[in-house]
Amino acid sequence: MKETLRIRSLFEKQYDGNPWLGVNFTKKLQQITPEMAAHKFSPGSNSIWEILNHIIGWREVILQGIPQNGYISPDHNYLYPVVNPTELEWEHTLVRLKDSQEDWLEFLKNLEKTIFERPFGDKQFNHYELIMGILHHDIYHLGQISLLIRLVNETNN
Repeated sequence: MKETLRIRSLFEKQYDGNPWLGVNFTKKLQQITPEMAAHKFSPGSNSIWEILNHIIGWREVILQGIPQNGYISPDHNYLYPVVNPTELEWEHTLVRLKDSQEDWLEFLKNLEKTIFERPFGDKQFNHYELIMGILHHDIYHLGQISLLIRLVNETNN
């Protein structure tokens, strides 16, 4: 199997497939309401919703940055406060996640593996590490989301 197809398969599995870690984004996010997603345990903590905005923001900026061989890391780190925690806004966030997923799958479908070893801009990593880093970043935060779902459920029971 071509390496680009392997990576694409990992993106598919972690979003709505059957990854080795046993959880995926769609199944986890279907378990929660907008109120649960917006819940903060303390003023300094991040809600599930804020973490999801962070994931989406990094997925988008990296995908946009690959053709330009660079990106700007914003001070806010894509951790936007949720000001309108409605069902409509939650659905909008889930659509943004789905759109970022489709964009990544389309990108990976047409990717030439010759890009992998090329350095990424002035960073200390190459394109392969960057692309795999997005997968790792997603999985790291999916673990946080899973834990927060459990804690929110325990708090509400």
